[in-house]
Amino acid sequence: MRKMFSGESKVFYLYRYISLAGTSLVYAIEDRGPPLRFKIGIILVLFIFAKWITDMYTQSGQASRTIKITVGLEMTGMMILHLLSGGMDSPFLWCVFNPAWMAASYLSSIYCWFMMLSYFLFVTAFSYFFANDQTQTLATMLLNENRFYLMLLFMTLSIQLLAGVKSRLEIANARTTETMEHMKSLYQIVEAATHSESENLKIIFAEFALKLTKLKMSFFWDVNGSGNGGHDHLITQGITPVGVEASLSTAIENHAAELRQLDSCMVMSLPEHGDFLVIPIKSSTRFWGVMGVKIERSSYEEGRHWFVKQLYFLSELCAVILERHQLERIENQLMIIEEQNRIADEMHDSVSQYIFGIVYAVHSLSRKWKDISTDQIKEQLQIIQESSVAASQELRSTIYSLSSRKNGGAFWITTVKSHLDSLSKLHAVKVTLNVTGDDHGLQVNYQKALFRIISEATGNAIRHGRSSHIQVDLSMKSDEVKLSVLDNGSGFSVTERLSDPKVSGLGVNNMELLVQSFGGTINIQSTKGKGTHIQVTLPSGHQDKKELNELQMMG
Repeated sequence: MRKMFSGESKVFYLYRYISLAGTSLVYAIEDRGPPLRFKIGIILVLFIFAKWITDMYTQSGQASRTIKITVGLEMTGMMILHLLSGGMDSPFLWCVFNPAWMAASYLSSIYCWFMMLSYFLFVTAFSYFFANDQTQTLATMLLNENRFYLMLLFMTLSIQLLAGVKSRLEIANARTTETMEHMKSLYQIVEAATHSESENLKIIFAEFALKLTKLKMSFFWDVNGSGNGGHDHLITQGITPVGVEASLSTAIENHAAELRQLDSCMVMSLPEHGDFLVIPIKSSTRFWGVMGVKIERSSYEEGRHWFVKQLYFLSELCAVILERHQLERIENQLMIIEEQNRIADEMHDSVSQYIFGIVYAVHSLSRKWKDISTDQIKEQLQIIQESSVAASQELRSTIYSLSSRKNGGAFWITTVKSHLDSLSKLHAVKVTLNVTGDDHGLQVNYQKALFRIISEATGNAIRHGRSSHIQVDLSMKSDEVKLSVLDNGSGFSVTERLSDPKVSGLGVNNMELLVQSFGGTINIQSTKGKGTHIQVTLPSGHQDKKELNELQMMG
């Protein structure tokens, strides 16, 4: 069945009532036929029937079977109406175009012509056997009514032709829209990946797979991930059921050798978690990992070609981006090595010479201090002091050039900003980040936990809350760390979410467990239609003062 447009439906309904009104008026005022009271009764029944049939069309939506039944009922009603109003002489003959229009526009050609043939045979037989005065033959009667039959044939063929053109235009429009979405998506992922840190690329790829396929869960398995057991290799996005990450990681590791040799998609089935469509991410030089989505078997059978094409497109793009970042990383390492060699040469030519001079002067003074005057000793000490100051300045300059903390280099907070910026560009959402305090002393495990909470909270706000603005506030003090994520999305019932195991994979439970493992607290406030506010407090997120003092003395 072809899709019905609302504008087209309005034209159809308007024609239906105008045609019924016009033919009813002609039927009421003509001289022949039953009395006027009987005609008015037929007209009232006809309009009630038309209203009922119209409501059935409206409620049927895109259900092909319902449309067939409704068209059949309307055609049967037209036949009965013709019996009561004179057969081929009935003014309601032209109302047959109403069901003919529906059949030709929204049903198959076979069903449409079956309905038309049935109508043609019924009306012809009735007119010949019951309404004919036996003075004309069947051929003569058909010749006399040829205009009506030809008009009915022509209208049906025209409607089918227009419906076919419309269907092809819909397909072309869908393809054009799909192409534009691909181009837009390509721009978005390239833009997001270009301005992102390497650590965020896998998250962007998984997020983008979720967006492009419009499925409920996506993942990226990084072959270079850290940790034992493979859990740290896996990055998931969307609705992640409890236990699926560990099972999926184990399954991918067991099939790693097969995936390395694979050039296309494969379906990986997990007994407790369903089917996953996976594809390897490979470049000409190395194997980067695996990307995939969770699929329903029915949807996969219907859209197999679509999902495979999307993942293949993403895998090629991800491989190119990862390869480029790898080349940039190597280039940066070579630049660092070159800079280190330059600094080493400078230290050898400057600092080491000063230190050698100081050592030689101290050694000489220790041997001769009894034989020289006090003024000469002061002069030597003055020279040693000046050389020490010069060596200290040279050494400090070298330390500042090497230390990212001194020269404003990238820190953990830069990675957070990069991730949120990528998220904003990828989904056209405004994400605001306010940071107070110093992240230099924040412990690594705290950094990972906070990044995971921020990623989970903002991702849920976009995917499930449909937010257009997210406010992230991060306060880092020596005794505690506070995080606030506020969005203007659709919100949800916190009690229902936490008590329903089917939706626990949305990350709320995971965030609670993560915060509790650090001895912190989490407060989630959400109301349907009014957004969500997540507040996290973690104690003692910075390194102790003794360690900081040691680092400061070393720096």
